[in-house]
Amino acid sequence: MIERYLPEKHRELGGQLFRYGINGVIVTSIYSLVMIAVDSWTHAPIQLCNLAAFLVAVVVGYNLHSRVTFKGRGERGTGAQFRFFLANLPGYALNAFWAWLLATALHLPHWMVQLPIWFVTPLMLFAIQRWWVFK
Repeated sequence: MIERYLPEKHRELGGQLFRYGINGVIVTSIYSLVMIAVDSWTHAPIQLCNLAAFLVAVVVGYNLHSRVTFKGRGERGTGAQFRFFLANLPGYALNAFWAWLLATALHLPHWMVQLPIWFVTPLMLFAIQRWWVFK
């Protein structure tokens, strides 16, 4: 798709970034929906909402990224699944930080937590997944 418009040496990375963007929107949408639903329906602490969203997003994310984003790159199986889970822990920690900072410390509306979750955390996770999980 987009790969044909890039120089040869950047085609693989460009295609992965493009696919990661599309799949990332799906995974982050699911993450956001779970977090908002748990928060709205249960009024659970924001960190519990973050944990529930993280667990769902990791399962969906592994399936999408291993089959589409990084298709044909690296191994699959238990080792890759475990690395994917471990690779997403910094993302979980970063999102927990955003939740604490914005909702708890600054007392901003809970929806504000979604902004860095959508626009900051995914950049870090792409790099980790590409160079460690699907190497």
